[in-house]
Amino acid sequence: MSKALYKITIEGGGLVKKKFDKETRNCKKVNEEVLFKILRENCKSEIGIKFNFRDINSIDDFKEHVPLTQYDYYENYIRRMSDGEKNILISEGVEYFGHTSGTTGKQKLIPSTKTSRKLASKYMALLTNKFSYDNFRENWNYGRGLMIADIVMTTYTQGGVPICSATSGGMNGIRFILPYLYTSPIEVMKIKDKESSLYLHLLFALKETNLLYISGVFISNILDLFRILESKHQDLVRDIRRGCIRNNLNIDENTRKKLNSLLSPDASRADKLEYEFEKGLKGISRRVWPNLSYIATVTGANFSIYDEKVNYYTDSLPIYSPAYAATEAMIGINPYGNKIRYVIIPDTAFYEFIPQKEGKEDSQHTLCLEELEIGTKYEIVITNYAGLYRYRMGDVIQVVGFYNNCPEVEFLYRKNQVLNMVSEKTNEEHLTNSIKSTIKKLNLNLVDYTTMPDNSVTPGRYAFYFEFKNSIYNYKIKLLEETLDKEIRSSNLAYDRARNNKNLSMVKVILLQPNTFNTIKESLYKKGISKNQIKIPRVISNNRSILNIINRNKI
Repeated sequence: MSKALYKITIEGGGLVKKKFDKETRNCKKVNEEVLFKILRENCKSEIGIKFNFRDINSIDDFKEHVPLTQYDYYENYIRRMSDGEKNILISEGVEYFGHTSGTTGKQKLIPSTKTSRKLASKYMALLTNKFSYDNFRENWNYGRGLMIADIVMTTYTQGGVPICSATSGGMNGIRFILPYLYTSPIEVMKIKDKESSLYLHLLFALKETNLLYISGVFISNILDLFRILESKHQDLVRDIRRGCIRNNLNIDENTRKKLNSLLSPDASRADKLEYEFEKGLKGISRRVWPNLSYIATVTGANFSIYDEKVNYYTDSLPIYSPAYAATEAMIGINPYGNKIRYVIIPDTAFYEFIPQKEGKEDSQHTLCLEELEIGTKYEIVITNYAGLYRYRMGDVIQVVGFYNNCPEVEFLYRKNQVLNMVSEKTNEEHLTNSIKSTIKKLNLNLVDYTTMPDNSVTPGRYAFYFEFKNSIYNYKIKLLEETLDKEIRSSNLAYDRARNNKNLSMVKVILLQPNTFNTIKESLYKKGISKNQIKIPRVISNNRSILNIINRNKI
């Protein structure tokens, strides 16, 4: 059954690819058609009447009639939609509200419709599978994958509409075929406790000798998985040997009973696993899963700090970053197994782009898909099928090539995740490059980090909060500060000028106790963020709850 499903999805992906290739050759025409379809379908909605969608006949008309927007523009509309009002931002009904990760501070509710979900699913379920097969076909065995995902519905609106992460909504849509594609039973994907769910994902995957790939939303999820494997491998082996789940795992009795019914004692597999674990965790995944071909997860940009740690456990298996997706829209897809770049998908949303040039970041001038140039950075603006019009996502990308006639882009950073004390604008890209270089030079084992501006001294400075796997001696903290400051100066020339002019002081490093970032993740999860969609904010100036956790966990 699994092999048959794979063949169907790969063949289906081939059909989607043919259409994708055709549309990327005609991206200008396709993207314009998307805009006018959205306007036509929503011309009788409240916002469609307000901006006279019916009489918009060109892209210039659209730009003239409809202002650039951000989330606060929609909050009242979305509140009314969540209360059950119809025909407000869109004429189509809302299937669920996607909960954003809240990385930049405020969590947002983003409407999702059947149309927008099906558009995203077409690419995520079919085309990414086709590209995976094309890139890794030499070792393809039609085995199942370990998918770190959940289908937890976090809550419901006053009007009875589900609220969940976009990934939960998507997984829920294909729940009936999940057992044939993934090693984890559906009950594991419903477990709310993160550590317990990761443990059980591992338990069922370790029983599968023919595992083809490991997949998670973000590479940080993959690293969390391997850290659970490192700390709990003896328990996992014991459970496989006995054929039942240990009693102290945090799951309810009905779930335990159901999952135990799917297990049986397997002393032979337990012996093999125990033998491999005794050799250490370096390269463990290739040893316990000899047919494992690749890791599928979003990495690059600020996520790349996790790559080296994942490589330790996987013996540098290929990491395929399949898609550039957000709760608001499926934006790009990656045809390449050996590099991280995304082809903008012309039919999922209408795109505009604000060029990011020094001194002109707040420009209202936008360009269309066919007007982009290689090497230039742009902020993405979308008009989607779910009620967002000329919406500034805050994502900054850089064009690095073309696929047919459609831009290939790299994600760089979120505009709101910037340190900007004296107009130096140190962004996530600067921080990531600096930290990666610093930990490599000093041979440090970083768990995670965040930062904030510190005005407790004059001139001000950046405060970095680091959690390391191993303790660091006091004399090394000073060296860490000096090295990191030097790396930021090299990465961001505006920061270097501010330091030379004594407008900023040298960075301050504060060490955090073990498990601090796990505590932060738990607090974000309690706010309703999907446990597999959690991202650590890199700048926490206005995040009081995270600041409180950090202040309690300083060393």
